[in-house]
Amino acid sequence: MAEQLIKEIGGAENIEALENCMTRVRITVIESAKVHIENIKKMENVLGVIFESDYLQVIVGPGKAQTVTTQMKEILEIDTRDEAMIRKENANRANNVWYKLILKRIASIFVPIIPAFIACGLIVTIYESTYVYYPGFKETSFGVIMGTVAYSIFSILPIIVGFNTAKEFGGTPVLGAIIGFILSSGGLAGAEIFSVTIVPGRGGVISVLIIVYVATLLEKNLRKRIPNSLDLFLTPFLTISVMTVVGLAVFQPLGGIISESIGSMVSFIIYQVPYLAGIASLIYLPLVVSGMHHGLIAVNTQLVQDFGVTYLLPVTAMAGAGQVGASIGVYIKTKSKRLKRTIKNGLPVGMLGIGEPLLWGVTIPLGKPFLASCLGGAIGGSAMAMMGVAAKVPELGGIPLGFITTGFPLYFVGLLIAYTSGFFLCILLGFEDPID
Repeated sequence: MAEQLIKEIGGAENIEALENCMTRVRITVIESAKVHIENIKKMENVLGVIFESDYLQVIVGPGKAQTVTTQMKEILEIDTRDEAMIRKENANRANNVWYKLILKRIASIFVPIIPAFIACGLIVTIYESTYVYYPGFKETSFGVIMGTVAYSIFSILPIIVGFNTAKEFGGTPVLGAIIGFILSSGGLAGAEIFSVTIVPGRGGVISVLIIVYVATLLEKNLRKRIPNSLDLFLTPFLTISVMTVVGLAVFQPLGGIISESIGSMVSFIIYQVPYLAGIASLIYLPLVVSGMHHGLIAVNTQLVQDFGVTYLLPVTAMAGAGQVGASIGVYIKTKSKRLKRTIKNGLPVGMLGIGEPLLWGVTIPLGKPFLASCLGGAIGGSAMAMMGVAAKVPELGGIPLGFITTGFPLYFVGLLIAYTSGFFLCILLGFEDPID
């Protein structure tokens, strides 16, 4: 598949940058005219294609995206260390919108961590469920080991986020990791700096993002001014020293205010006006279309770090469920064999939380089913909030998410509500059936 994809893109000479997220192979091309979009759409295992200007996204599903990208890099002999530089150069292009660039960078920081969250989240579920039926489990040797593994991701999260943030913004990754560790170090509890009492971990990943980003700016400026003979010693020393003081005294309290505000807002909606939570699910698919949904990964990560769970993720996950229901409605009503085939291929992955094939292949092109998806998701999202279902991971969706929630049976009730709402709204609104 990798070789054929390179061929349809216009050959190796037409590829400027190559990367992947959980479900998509993301390619920046040099000449858009050389890309054979229709041929790519017909390729086996391709679930959908998004092509904007010189930015091509080929949806192949979870796991497959990483495999295909790795194979393409091997064929092209791309050095992955050069990709941050390529992304930086591409960021200066006029056709890129600043907020999309920010959200793409946030995604690049958090998406690589998602597999660890899923693995640890599943282990947490097994660990806590075992404790319910066997109260002495946590004191056993196996229980201690399992508990350590289950919550390991949360122990090192600031370090990983610091590393990825520095790498993404062109700094030295290990310096970012050290700053992440400093900000969460329990040894600083109660200490004061410029009359500011240090609270380890305050602001969570938001503080880490802010401080490490500023640290990369400082590091790059220092490298421009410090002689090469002293750069190896002075630049890391000054970066760590200055950002420890400024970070703990200024930026960590700022991150704490932002983090606490997000937590208070989500808590207010869930506990006081849960029916309004459906708005998040209502606008989620439009956010996916614009690429702005990546920003929610950081929000959900912060909520999980602060409270151990996020109420927001199960709500927004219902947008995908509403789309599954609407797509089933289209499947029943349409006479188009091509459309039926697209839905048949997209439904299984849609139920697993990967909505792009149905989004770009069914609901967006037909229009009204997209509206039905949004409304169905809003109904399901409101129900989910009213039932108080929370997720233990910051990113997942569909049926798999149900196994990592605090309300296992209730999640599937909400899922069923979103499915049926999307289905009946699609039937009610109708759509213009395409001709093969």
